[in-house]
Amino acid sequence: MKQLVIGLLGCVLSFFMLFLGLWQMEVFQSQADNSAAARASSPAVDLEENLVNDKVGDLYGRQVSAKGTWLAGPQFLVGTEYPLQVVGALRTEGGRTLTVVRGSIPKGASIPKPPRGKASVTGVILPTQAKESVPLPADAPQGTLGSVRLEQLAQSWPAPMIDGFVTQSAEASAAQSLGATSPEIPDIGGGKTRNRGYALQWWAFAGFGFVATAVAVRSVGRSTTAG
Repeated sequence: MKQLVIGLLGCVLSFFMLFLGLWQMEVFQSQADNSAAARASSPAVDLEENLVNDKVGDLYGRQVSAKGTWLAGPQFLVGTEYPLQVVGALRTEGGRTLTVVRGSIPKGASIPKPPRGKASVTGVILPTQAKESVPLPADAPQGTLGSVRLEQLAQSWPAPMIDGFVTQSAEASAAQSLGATSPEIPDIGGGKTRNRGYALQWWAFAGFGFVATAVAVRSVGRSTTAG
C-alpha cells in the first residue's frame, strides 16, 4: 500500500511539472508574439535621428522612416521560392545607404526601376539575415540571393551602410508595380530561447521526479520484503 501511495504521488507531481513546462512554453510564446506585434505596429520614428553611433541598436523590430533618393545601381532578387523579393537601396538625406525590400515579383517578371526624385520609406527595420542554406529555385535568375545579407549587399552599394533593412508597406510596393511582402520578424531579444530554457527546466525536474519515484518505490519494496 505504501509503495502505491508513493508511486501515485510521485507520478502526479512529475506529470504536473510536465504540464507546467508546456504551459510556460505556450504562455511565453504568446507573450513574445504579442510583444513583437505591438512593437512592429508602434508609430514610426525617424531612423537617422535615432541612430546611436551610426548603429540601429534598440530600433530593431520597430517602424522607422527615412528620406532620400533611390540608388539606380544594382537591384537584387532574394528568396528561396516565388514570388521573389526585390531589394534595392535608398541613399538617405544623411548620406547613408539603407537596404529596402521594395516588394516582390512573380516568376518571369522583370524588376521595375526604382522611382526618381525624393522618396520616403517607412517600415519595420530588421537586422541582417543569416546565410540561407535552402536551395534557390532551379530557374531563379542569376545573382538571386537566399536571404537579405547586408554584408554581401555592401559590396555593391556605397558606404556607409545602415546595419538593418526595411520592408516597404503593401501600398508603397503597389505604387512601384510590385507585389506585397511581409517582414519575417525574428526573435531579436533572444526571449524565445530563454523561455524555452525555462520550460526545459520544468521537464528536467519532471524527469528527475519519475526517476526519484521509481527509486523510492523500489526502496520501500525492499524494506517491506526484508521486514
